[in-house]
Amino acid sequence: MDTDQIAAVLHKCEVFEGLSDQELKSIAGLARIEKFKAGDIIYAQGSIGTKLYVLSEGKVRLERKVEIGGNRKAYVPAFVQRESPSRRLMGSWSALVGEQHIQMCSAKCYKPTTVISISSSELTAALSGNPGLRIKILEKLILLLRDRIASSYEAMETM
Repeated sequence: MDTDQIAAVLHKCEVFEGLSDQELKSIAGLARIEKFKAGDIIYAQGSIGTKLYVLSEGKVRLERKVEIGGNRKAYVPAFVQRESPSRRLMGSWSALVGEQHIQMCSAKCYKPTTVISISSSELTAALSGNPGLRIKILEKLILLLRDRIASSYEAMETM
């Protein structure tokens, strides 16, 4: 996948949509392509997040490990990401604000999967040098988080 193809995938992601071609290519230049097999873990709950991830192709289940009494544990699906016309961030959004964070869930592949990953430190450095781009992305992040919080409240109300 070349920089133009990576930029096209990033353009479909809610945080990067609306950026100019030049802005997308500058971010795509930081990206790496990572391939995983079914059953692989992209990142584990409790690990320190060091990358931002965007699904390119495949199927990934975001799941939380919870204790259900005694030494028993269960894996509760938080979200399933599949290939679609739009793309979602797969956790690690704290990379956009330059903060280290603990992963709140694990990302497990359910079929062969390709993700675009961007190092948090590289992204932070790039955004620090371009305040206009940083503001655009942070505005999108605020809207994304608002929508995800609203979805969580709606889910709670249906319980």
